[in-house]
Amino acid sequence: MDFEHFEEKEAVKKAAMIEENGYTFYSILAHETQDAETKALFQRLAADELKHKKIIENKYFEEAGLGEQITEEELSLEEYIDREHASDIFTRRIDVEALVKVLDHPRKALIVALDTERYSVRLFEELAKNAETEEGKEIYRTLVEEEESHVELIEALLKVAPPL
Repeated sequence: MDFEHFEEKEAVKKAAMIEENGYTFYSILAHETQDAETKALFQRLAADELKHKKIIENKYFEEAGLGEQITEEELSLEEYIDREHASDIFTRRIDVEALVKVLDHPRKALIVALDTERYSVRLFEELAKNAETEEGKEIYRTLVEEEESHVELIEALLKVAPPL
């Protein structure tokens, strides 16, 4: 996806939605996961996503002319899971609990998490490139670094996760 054609307002909404859905997704997975190491990873990722959402809301919502609502888009979760490379799922308002139920294997959850984190990296890189202020560029660069660390953590866990 080519992010440079996003209107700024839509880009900010998508960034916040990614973080909101990521927080919910990781929180549910942390609650349902039995393995202590995996549970700790999901708890850390949930806390990071919540922090990222607050940064985006506090810095960019007012500048982009947004209120507190993001978007009300819906998505068929089963269709998403069946599509390959559909890493933009968290850019929409979705039923994250239903998503977790569709992900009937820990490896599937990790694959979805990895896809969405990689998408976040690309989105935030584009937002950093197009930010009008140095402060904006720095905020998005910081988010890129944090999302890249999430990619590394998930990739490491996938190496030891049970196969499908």
